[in-house]
Amino acid sequence: MADAPGEPALLERTIDVDGHEFAPPHLWGGIFGPVAARLAEVCAPMIKAMGEDYIERPGQTADDAPMTVENVWTLRHTGAPGAFDMKRRLEAMDLMGVERQLVFPSYGLWGQILSTPEGGGPIAASLSRIMGSLPVEEMRAIGFAATDEWNDWCVRTAALAPDRLRPVGMLKAPRDPDDLLFQTRSLIDRGLKGILINTGSPLAGLSPASELLDPFWALLAGRNVPVFAHVGSDLGFLSTPEWSKAAAFAPNKISLELGFEPYSLASTHLAVEHFLMVTVLGGVFERHPALRFGAIELGAHWLGPLADNLDMWIEKVFARRTKDILSLKPSEYLARNVRVTPHNIVEPVDLWFSRYPRLASCYCYSTDYPHIEGGTHVNRRMYDLLAPLGGDILRKYFVENGKWLLP
Repeated sequence: MADAPGEPALLERTIDVDGHEFAPPHLWGGIFGPVAARLAEVCAPMIKAMGEDYIERPGQTADDAPMTVENVWTLRHTGAPGAFDMKRRLEAMDLMGVERQLVFPSYGLWGQILSTPEGGGPIAASLSRIMGSLPVEEMRAIGFAATDEWNDWCVRTAALAPDRLRPVGMLKAPRDPDDLLFQTRSLIDRGLKGILINTGSPLAGLSPASELLDPFWALLAGRNVPVFAHVGSDLGFLSTPEWSKAAAFAPNKISLELGFEPYSLASTHLAVEHFLMVTVLGGVFERHPALRFGAIELGAHWLGPLADNLDMWIEKVFARRTKDILSLKPSEYLARNVRVTPHNIVEPVDLWFSRYPRLASCYCYSTDYPHIEGGTHVNRRMYDLLAPLGGDILRKYFVENGKWLLP
Protein backbone atom coordinates (compact mmCIF):
# COMPACT_ATOMS: atom_id res chain seq x y z
CA MET A 1 0.00 0.00 0.00
CA ALA A 2 2.73 2.43 -0.48
CA ASP A 3 5.39 2.36 -3.14
CA ALA A 4 5.69 -1.43 -3.42
CA PRO A 5 5.48 -2.65 -7.05
CA GLY A 6 1.96 -3.39 -8.17
CA GLU A 7 0.31 -2.32 -4.91
CA PRO A 8 -2.29 0.42 -4.38
CA ALA A 9 -0.62 3.65 -3.34
CA LEU A 10 -1.32 5.91 -0.38
CA LEU A 11 0.48 9.11 0.44
CA GLU A 12 2.25 7.34 3.31
CA ARG A 13 3.34 3.82 4.07
CA THR A 14 0.99 1.73 6.15
CA ILE A 15 0.95 1.00 9.87
CA ASP A 16 0.42 -2.70 10.62
CA VAL A 17 -0.87 -3.24 14.14
CA ASP A 18 -0.72 -7.04 14.10
CA GLY A 19 2.29 -9.14 13.12
CA HIS A 20 3.76 -12.27 14.72
CA GLU A 21 6.92 -14.31 14.93
CA PHE A 22 6.22 -17.83 13.73
CA ALA A 23 9.00 -20.42 13.86
CA PRO A 24 8.87 -24.22 13.56
CA PRO A 25 9.29 -25.76 17.03
CA HIS A 26 12.48 -27.69 16.24
CA LEU A 27 14.15 -24.28 15.77
CA TRP A 28 12.76 -22.70 18.94
CA GLY A 29 15.78 -23.49 21.09
CA GLY A 30 18.19 -21.64 18.84
CA ILE A 31 15.86 -18.65 18.56
CA PHE A 32 14.49 -18.25 22.08
CA GLY A 33 16.44 -20.45 24.51
CA PRO A 34 16.57 -23.74 26.46
CA VAL A 35 13.01 -23.60 27.80
CA ALA A 36 11.72 -23.26 24.27
CA ALA A 37 13.78 -26.28 23.22
CA ARG A 38 12.31 -28.30 26.08
CA LEU A 39 8.77 -27.25 25.26
CA ALA A 40 9.26 -28.19 21.61
CA GLU A 41 10.22 -31.73 22.66
CA VAL A 42 7.58 -32.16 25.36
CA CYS A 43 4.74 -30.70 23.29
CA ALA A 44 5.67 -32.47 20.05
CA PRO A 45 2.51 -34.67 20.03
CA MET A 46 0.23 -31.65 20.39
CA ILE A 47 2.19 -29.67 17.82
CA LYS A 48 1.98 -32.58 15.39
CA ALA A 49 -1.80 -32.69 15.89
CA MET A 50 -2.01 -29.11 14.66
CA GLY A 51 -1.21 -30.43 11.20
CA GLU A 52 1.51 -30.28 8.59
CA ASP A 53 2.44 -26.86 7.24
CA TYR A 54 0.82 -25.03 10.16
CA ILE A 55 3.69 -24.89 12.62
CA GLU A 56 5.39 -28.29 12.29
CA ARG A 57 7.79 -28.21 9.34
CA PRO A 58 10.50 -30.71 10.29
CA GLY A 59 12.43 -30.18 7.06
CA GLN A 60 12.73 -26.42 7.45
CA THR A 61 16.20 -25.29 8.47
CA ALA A 62 15.96 -21.52 8.10
CA ASP A 63 13.78 -18.55 7.23
CA ASP A 64 14.77 -18.69 3.58
CA ALA A 65 11.67 -18.43 1.36
CA PRO A 66 12.38 -16.15 -1.61
CA MET A 67 11.65 -12.53 -0.74
CA THR A 68 9.18 -11.49 -3.45
CA VAL A 69 6.04 -9.35 -3.52
CA GLU A 70 3.91 -12.37 -4.38
CA ASN A 71 5.38 -14.49 -1.58
CA VAL A 72 4.85 -11.92 1.16
CA TRP A 73 1.18 -11.69 0.23
CA THR A 74 0.50 -15.40 -0.30
CA LEU A 75 2.91 -17.61 1.70
CA ARG A 76 1.89 -18.05 5.31
CA HIS A 77 2.96 -19.67 8.59
CA THR A 78 6.57 -20.63 9.25
CA GLY A 79 7.33 -20.83 5.52
CA ALA A 80 6.60 -17.17 4.83
CA PRO A 81 9.59 -14.92 4.11
CA GLY A 82 10.54 -13.13 7.31
CA ALA A 83 8.35 -15.40 9.46
CA PHE A 84 10.92 -15.54 12.26
CA ASP A 85 14.12 -13.88 11.02
CA MET A 86 13.32 -10.30 11.96
CA LYS A 87 16.05 -8.85 9.75
CA ARG A 88 14.23 -10.46 6.85
CA ARG A 89 10.93 -9.26 8.32
CA LEU A 90 12.10 -5.73 7.63
CA GLU A 91 12.60 -6.70 3.97
CA ALA A 92 9.11 -8.25 3.88
CA MET A 93 7.66 -5.08 5.38
CA ASP A 94 9.33 -3.02 2.66
CA LEU A 95 7.73 -5.18 -0.02
CA MET A 96 4.36 -4.89 1.72
CA GLY A 97 4.65 -1.11 2.06
CA VAL A 98 4.60 -1.33 5.87
CA GLU A 99 6.41 1.37 7.78
CA ARG A 100 5.90 0.04 11.33
CA GLN A 101 4.59 -3.24 12.70
CA LEU A 102 3.62 -4.60 16.09
CA VAL A 103 4.96 -8.12 16.69
CA PHE A 104 2.87 -10.36 18.96
CA PRO A 105 3.86 -13.77 20.31
CA SER A 106 3.38 -17.18 18.80
CA TYR A 107 5.95 -19.13 20.85
CA GLY A 108 5.38 -16.76 23.76
CA LEU A 109 1.75 -17.85 24.11
CA TRP A 110 2.90 -21.26 25.34
CA GLY A 111 4.42 -19.54 28.35
CA GLN A 112 1.20 -17.70 29.10
CA ILE A 113 -0.87 -20.89 28.85
CA LEU A 114 1.49 -22.87 31.06
CA SER A 115 1.57 -20.14 33.68
CA THR A 116 -2.24 -20.13 33.84
CA PRO A 117 -2.94 -23.89 33.77
CA GLU A 118 -6.16 -23.63 35.74
CA GLY A 119 -7.64 -21.06 33.34
CA GLY A 120 -5.92 -21.78 30.07
CA GLY A 121 -8.68 -23.78 28.45
CA PRO A 122 -8.32 -27.00 26.46
CA ILE A 123 -4.72 -26.39 25.34
CA ALA A 124 -3.61 -25.94 28.95
CA ALA A 125 -5.47 -29.12 29.87
CA SER A 126 -3.70 -30.99 27.06
CA LEU A 127 -0.35 -29.59 28.17
CA SER A 128 -1.07 -30.76 31.71
CA ARG A 129 -1.69 -34.29 30.45
CA ILE A 130 1.41 -34.25 28.26
CA MET A 131 3.61 -33.00 31.08
CA GLY A 132 2.40 -35.74 33.36
CA SER A 133 2.00 -35.21 37.06
CA LEU A 134 3.87 -31.92 37.31
CA PRO A 135 2.45 -29.77 40.12
CA VAL A 136 0.69 -26.60 39.06
CA GLU A 137 3.44 -24.45 40.55
CA GLU A 138 6.10 -26.27 38.52
CA MET A 139 4.08 -25.82 35.34
CA ARG A 140 3.70 -22.17 36.19
CA ALA A 141 7.45 -21.81 36.74
CA ILE A 142 8.10 -23.27 33.27
CA GLY A 143 5.56 -20.83 31.85
CA PHE A 144 7.28 -17.91 33.57
CA ALA A 145 10.66 -19.01 32.20
CA ALA A 146 9.20 -19.27 28.69
CA THR A 147 7.75 -15.78 29.08
CA ASP A 148 11.19 -14.50 30.12
CA GLU A 149 12.65 -16.00 26.95
CA TRP A 150 9.98 -14.31 24.87
CA ASN A 151 10.68 -10.94 26.50
CA ASP A 152 14.43 -11.34 25.99
CA TRP A 153 13.78 -12.04 22.31
CA CYS A 154 11.59 -8.94 22.16
CA VAL A 155 14.36 -6.78 23.58
CA ARG A 156 16.83 -8.11 21.00
CA THR A 157 14.31 -7.65 18.20
CA ALA A 158 13.34 -4.12 19.20
CA ALA A 159 17.01 -3.13 19.08
CA LEU A 160 17.21 -4.12 15.39
CA ALA A 161 14.94 -1.29 14.27
CA PRO A 162 13.26 0.54 17.17
CA ASP A 163 11.30 2.84 14.87
CA ARG A 164 9.88 0.00 12.77
CA LEU A 165 9.65 -3.26 14.76
CA ARG A 166 7.58 -3.11 17.94
CA PRO A 167 7.58 -6.52 19.68
CA VAL A 168 5.10 -6.64 22.55
CA GLY A 169 6.25 -7.66 26.02
CA MET A 170 4.34 -10.12 28.20
CA LEU A 171 3.61 -10.18 31.92
CA LYS A 172 3.97 -13.14 34.26
CA ALA A 173 0.62 -13.41 36.08
CA PRO A 174 1.22 -10.38 38.36
CA ARG A 175 0.63 -11.22 42.02
CA ASP A 176 -0.43 -7.73 43.08
CA PRO A 177 -0.25 -4.08 41.91
CA ASP A 178 3.37 -3.71 43.02
CA ASP A 179 4.44 -6.77 41.03
CA LEU A 180 2.46 -5.53 38.03
CA LEU A 181 4.14 -2.14 38.21
CA PHE A 182 7.61 -3.66 38.69
CA GLN A 183 7.28 -6.02 35.72
CA THR A 184 5.87 -3.32 33.45
CA ARG A 185 8.50 -0.74 34.33
CA SER A 186 11.26 -3.32 33.78
CA LEU A 187 10.01 -4.16 30.30
CA ILE A 188 9.65 -0.51 29.34
CA ASP A 189 13.10 0.32 30.70
CA ARG A 190 14.53 -2.48 28.54
CA GLY A 191 13.18 -0.78 25.44
CA LEU A 192 9.78 -2.40 24.84
CA LYS A 193 6.98 -0.16 23.61
CA GLY A 194 3.92 -2.34 24.11
CA ILE A 195 2.56 -4.55 26.89
CA LEU A 196 0.18 -7.50 26.45
CA ILE A 197 -2.26 -8.13 29.28
CA ASN A 198 -4.72 -10.92 30.02
CA THR A 199 -8.27 -9.55 29.86
CA GLY A 200 -9.87 -12.81 30.95
CA SER A 201 -9.41 -12.32 34.68
CA PRO A 202 -8.97 -9.39 37.10
CA LEU A 203 -5.67 -7.64 36.51
CA ALA A 204 -3.31 -8.44 39.41
CA GLY A 205 -6.43 -9.70 41.17
CA LEU A 206 -8.22 -6.36 40.89
CA SER A 207 -10.86 -4.71 38.74
CA PRO A 208 -9.13 -2.73 35.98
CA ALA A 209 -11.10 0.29 37.26
CA SER A 210 -9.66 -0.02 40.78
CA GLU A 211 -7.74 3.06 41.82
CA LEU A 212 -5.06 0.72 43.16
CA LEU A 213 -4.12 0.15 39.52
CA ASP A 214 -3.82 3.85 38.71
CA PRO A 215 0.00 3.81 39.05
CA PHE A 216 0.10 1.08 36.37
CA TRP A 217 -2.14 3.00 33.96
CA ALA A 218 -0.26 6.23 34.74
CA LEU A 219 3.09 4.60 33.94
CA LEU A 220 1.84 3.41 30.55
CA ALA A 221 0.22 6.74 29.71
CA GLY A 222 3.20 8.75 30.87
CA ARG A 223 5.67 6.69 28.83
CA ASN A 224 3.42 6.54 25.73
CA VAL A 225 3.38 2.74 25.90
CA PRO A 226 0.16 1.12 24.65
CA VAL A 227 -1.44 -1.81 26.43
CA PHE A 228 -2.89 -4.64 24.36
CA ALA A 229 -5.43 -7.39 24.39
CA HIS A 230 -4.95 -10.03 21.71
CA VAL A 231 -6.76 -13.19 20.73
CA GLY A 232 -5.49 -15.87 23.09
CA SER A 233 -5.02 -13.39 25.97
CA ASP A 234 -8.39 -14.05 27.57
CA LEU A 235 -7.33 -16.90 29.85
CA GLY A 236 -9.78 -17.59 32.65
CA PHE A 237 -12.67 -15.54 31.26
CA LEU A 238 -14.89 -18.61 31.11
CA SER A 239 -14.69 -20.86 34.14
CA THR A 240 -15.25 -24.00 32.10
CA PRO A 241 -14.59 -25.14 28.51
CA GLU A 242 -17.80 -27.19 28.57
CA TRP A 243 -19.67 -24.52 26.56
CA SER A 244 -17.86 -25.54 23.41
CA LYS A 245 -18.02 -29.29 23.91
CA ALA A 246 -20.68 -30.13 21.36
CA ALA A 247 -20.56 -31.85 18.00
CA ALA A 248 -21.44 -28.61 16.24
CA PHE A 249 -18.25 -27.02 17.58
CA ALA A 250 -15.74 -29.77 16.84
CA PRO A 251 -12.75 -27.96 15.30
CA ASN A 252 -11.54 -28.99 11.88
CA LYS A 253 -8.16 -27.58 12.78
CA ILE A 254 -6.28 -26.96 16.03
CA SER A 255 -4.69 -23.55 16.66
CA LEU A 256 -2.79 -22.16 19.61
CA GLU A 257 -4.79 -18.93 19.67
CA LEU A 258 -8.32 -20.09 18.89
CA GLY A 259 -10.45 -22.88 17.55
CA PHE A 260 -11.43 -22.81 13.91
CA GLU A 261 -15.11 -23.45 14.54
CA PRO A 262 -18.21 -21.28 15.02
CA TYR A 263 -18.21 -21.02 18.81
CA SER A 264 -14.61 -19.84 19.21
CA LEU A 265 -14.65 -17.34 16.38
CA ALA A 266 -17.99 -15.86 17.41
CA SER A 267 -16.92 -15.41 21.04
CA THR A 268 -13.30 -14.20 20.84
CA HIS A 269 -14.29 -10.61 21.59
CA LEU A 270 -16.27 -11.25 24.77
CA ALA A 271 -13.42 -10.88 27.26
CA VAL A 272 -12.04 -7.64 25.85
CA GLU A 273 -15.53 -6.17 25.43
CA HIS A 274 -16.20 -6.84 29.11
CA PHE A 275 -12.76 -5.49 30.09
CA LEU A 276 -13.35 -2.24 28.20
CA MET A 277 -16.85 -1.90 29.64
CA VAL A 278 -15.35 -1.95 33.13
CA THR A 279 -12.46 0.30 32.16
CA VAL A 280 -14.60 2.96 30.49
CA LEU A 281 -17.42 3.05 33.05
CA GLY A 282 -14.91 2.93 35.90
CA GLY A 283 -13.27 6.15 34.73
CA VAL A 284 -9.84 4.78 33.78
CA PHE A 285 -9.67 6.79 30.54
CA GLU A 286 -11.02 9.85 32.37
CA ARG A 287 -8.21 9.65 34.90
CA HIS A 288 -5.61 8.72 32.26
CA PRO A 289 -6.59 10.52 29.05
CA ALA A 290 -3.33 9.63 27.28
CA LEU A 291 -3.69 5.88 27.87
CA ARG A 292 -3.49 3.86 24.63
CA PHE A 293 -5.42 0.58 24.35
CA GLY A 294 -5.42 -1.87 21.44
CA ALA A 295 -7.79 -4.82 20.96
CA ILE A 296 -5.97 -6.91 18.38
CA GLU A 297 -7.27 -9.80 16.25
CA LEU A 298 -10.52 -9.69 18.18
CA GLY A 299 -12.68 -8.23 15.45
CA ALA A 300 -14.42 -4.86 15.32
CA HIS A 301 -18.09 -5.78 14.89
CA TRP A 302 -18.69 -5.45 18.64
CA LEU A 303 -17.28 -1.96 19.17
CA GLY A 304 -20.18 0.08 17.79
CA PRO A 305 -22.85 -1.86 19.74
CA LEU A 306 -20.71 -1.54 22.89
CA ALA A 307 -20.54 2.24 22.41
CA ASP A 308 -24.31 2.41 21.90
CA ASN A 309 -24.95 0.27 24.97
CA LEU A 310 -22.70 2.28 27.29
CA ASP A 311 -23.94 5.64 26.02
CA MET A 312 -27.54 4.57 26.54
CA TRP A 313 -27.07 3.59 30.19
CA ILE A 314 -25.03 6.65 31.09
CA GLU A 315 -27.21 9.21 29.27
CA LYS A 316 -30.62 7.73 30.04
CA VAL A 317 -30.18 6.31 33.54
CA PHE A 318 -26.92 7.12 35.31
CA ALA A 319 -25.97 10.62 34.14
CA ARG A 320 -26.29 12.14 37.61
CA ARG A 321 -24.51 9.28 39.34
CA THR A 322 -21.53 9.36 36.97
CA LYS A 323 -21.14 13.13 36.46
CA ASP A 324 -18.10 13.21 38.77
CA ILE A 325 -16.61 10.08 37.18
CA LEU A 326 -17.09 10.67 33.45
CA SER A 327 -16.85 14.02 31.71
CA LEU A 328 -17.34 12.49 28.24
CA LYS A 329 -19.72 9.99 26.71
CA PRO A 330 -18.43 6.42 26.89
CA SER A 331 -18.27 6.36 23.08
CA GLU A 332 -15.96 9.39 23.19
CA TYR A 333 -13.46 7.56 25.38
CA LEU A 334 -13.55 4.61 22.99
CA ALA A 335 -12.97 6.92 20.02
CA ARG A 336 -10.09 8.68 21.75
CA ASN A 337 -8.28 5.88 23.54
CA VAL A 338 -9.11 2.54 21.90
CA ARG A 339 -8.12 0.97 18.59
CA VAL A 340 -9.39 -2.32 17.16
CA THR A 341 -8.56 -4.57 14.20
CA PRO A 342 -11.41 -5.93 12.10
CA HIS A 343 -11.24 -9.48 10.81
CA ASN A 344 -10.33 -8.34 7.32
CA ILE A 345 -11.32 -11.54 5.57
CA VAL A 346 -14.93 -11.48 6.76
CA GLU A 347 -16.00 -8.16 8.30
CA PRO A 348 -17.72 -5.43 6.24
CA VAL A 349 -15.42 -2.72 7.55
CA ASP A 350 -16.91 -0.16 5.16
CA LEU A 351 -20.22 -0.67 6.96
CA TRP A 352 -18.62 -0.03 10.36
CA PHE A 353 -17.15 3.27 9.12
CA SER A 354 -20.51 4.30 7.68
CA ARG A 355 -22.66 3.11 10.58
CA TYR A 356 -20.42 4.43 13.39
CA PRO A 357 -18.76 7.63 12.12
CA ARG A 358 -18.02 8.71 15.71
CA LEU A 359 -15.73 5.65 15.97
CA ALA A 360 -13.92 6.25 12.68
CA SER A 361 -10.69 6.80 14.63
CA CYS A 362 -10.80 3.24 16.03
CA TYR A 363 -10.53 0.84 13.07
CA CYS A 364 -6.97 -0.16 12.12
CA TYR A 365 -5.21 -2.07 9.38
CA SER A 366 -3.52 -5.34 10.25
CA THR A 367 -1.97 -8.22 8.31
CA ASP A 368 -1.56 -10.84 11.08
CA TYR A 369 1.63 -11.70 9.20
CA PRO A 370 2.54 -14.51 8.75
CA HIS A 371 -0.56 -16.19 10.24
CA ILE A 372 -3.10 -17.52 7.78
CA GLU A 373 -6.02 -15.74 9.48
CA GLY A 374 -4.82 -12.46 8.01
CA GLY A 375 -5.68 -13.62 4.51
CA THR A 376 -3.80 -13.18 1.25
CA HIS A 377 -3.48 -9.88 -0.59
CA VAL A 378 -5.46 -8.35 2.27
CA ASN A 379 -4.15 -4.89 1.39
CA ARG A 380 -5.85 -5.01 -2.00
CA ARG A 381 -9.08 -6.37 -0.56
CA MET A 382 -9.31 -3.67 2.10
CA TYR A 383 -8.31 -0.92 -0.29
CA ASP A 384 -11.02 -1.95 -2.76
CA LEU A 385 -13.57 -2.20 0.05
CA LEU A 386 -12.86 1.23 1.53
CA ALA A 387 -11.90 3.25 -1.54
CA PRO A 388 -15.54 4.25 -2.25
CA LEU A 389 -15.58 6.00 1.14
CA GLY A 390 -12.80 8.35 0.05
CA GLY A 391 -9.18 9.14 0.77
CA ASP A 392 -9.78 10.35 4.33
CA ILE A 393 -11.15 6.96 5.40
CA LEU A 394 -8.36 5.12 3.56
CA ARG A 395 -5.77 7.20 5.37
CA LYS A 396 -7.44 6.67 8.73
CA TYR A 397 -7.62 2.90 8.30
CA PHE A 398 -4.22 2.24 6.78
CA VAL A 399 -2.12 4.92 8.47
CA GLU A 400 -3.48 7.43 10.96
CA ASN A 401 -5.50 5.27 13.36
CA GLY A 402 -2.71 2.78 13.88
CA LYS A 403 -0.21 5.48 14.83
CA TRP A 404 -1.96 5.71 18.20
CA LEU A 405 -0.63 2.22 18.97
CA LEU A 406 2.84 2.78 17.54
CA PRO A 407 3.76 6.28 18.70
